[in-house]
Amino acid sequence: MPPLPRPEPFDPLRQGLYTADELMQGYTPAHPDGALDRRIARHFVAAGGRNPPSAAEAIAQRLHDFGIDRALTAWLSGEGGTAPKVVGVMGSHSTPRDDPQYALVAELGWRLARAGFLVATGGGPGLMEAANLGAYLSNHSDSGALDRAIATLKRAPVYESDPARYIEETRRVRAEESNGATSLGVPTWVYPDEPVNLFSSHIAKYFSNSMREEGLIAIGSHGVVIASDTPGTVREVFQAAEQNSYWVSDRRSPMVLLGPRSLSGFDLLTAYARRDGYADLVRSFADPREAVDFIVRTPPITRPAPAPTTLGAGVRRMRYRHPG
Repeated sequence: MPPLPRPEPFDPLRQGLYTADELMQGYTPAHPDGALDRRIARHFVAAGGRNPPSAAEAIAQRLHDFGIDRALTAWLSGEGGTAPKVVGVMGSHSTPRDDPQYALVAELGWRLARAGFLVATGGGPGLMEAANLGAYLSNHSDSGALDRAIATLKRAPVYESDPARYIEETRRVRAEESNGATSLGVPTWVYPDEPVNLFSSHIAKYFSNSMREEGLIAIGSHGVVIASDTPGTVREVFQAAEQNSYWVSDRRSPMVLLGPRSLSGFDLLTAYARRDGYADLVRSFADPREAVDFIVRTPPITRPAPAPTTLGAGVRRMRYRHPG
């Protein structure tokens, strides 16, 4: 085994989650690519990106992701306190801030956090940012602050056209509302051009996209909300359905589709749910208020323990019988 690599600019032996401020270290409006997150992204691409890296680089990336995974597991377990009730929100990264669906998902995140859930997203822009934004502003008892924030963010609707302005409008919202509430982002450097989601208070960023995707679905202990019908999001619908069908983690959790049924594969999903016995956990809503009300009323179901058996009964069933 080669010596433990310590490639700049990331620490392979990292033991904690990231914060948005940490990932933005080195950023200036004149030089957005100076941020730590951008430097790690460039390193990832130079080391091979989605292609297999060298053995030393692969070791470094996997050690980093192992540390992130352990830190995330410890945080979500409550670390000696109460474990949070996590609801995952899945949605397109490409939805602009001035799209009506952005405001809808932001309201969803606000209502989920107000109801006591920890909002978890894929940590990217678009609808993921919207859900984290709503949770960030959930300390406000009315949605006025959320409406004002969205109005500000609409000035820079997409990252690609003007990265510096996109980030500056985000920082403006954070400066005006500095006491944001807790939420989680679980992004990956596999998409190196995506900006940091600055409304996530805790960020579990991975090099491995498969590790990140499986983990994001798995931590949705109190349900998942699907907010778009893009290919990646549709895949996550059926990843969540697979977990419910096979009682992964010995539980089944609510699955909510936010939007028109025809756009989300709702009929196919409900067919699987009826077949495998969890149809009562699957719903489609157009209104975020109804979606959150359903999640509040529908706690996860724990798998019943198998009936106990006695050793004696097993011995009797296995008793040898002479063929004569």
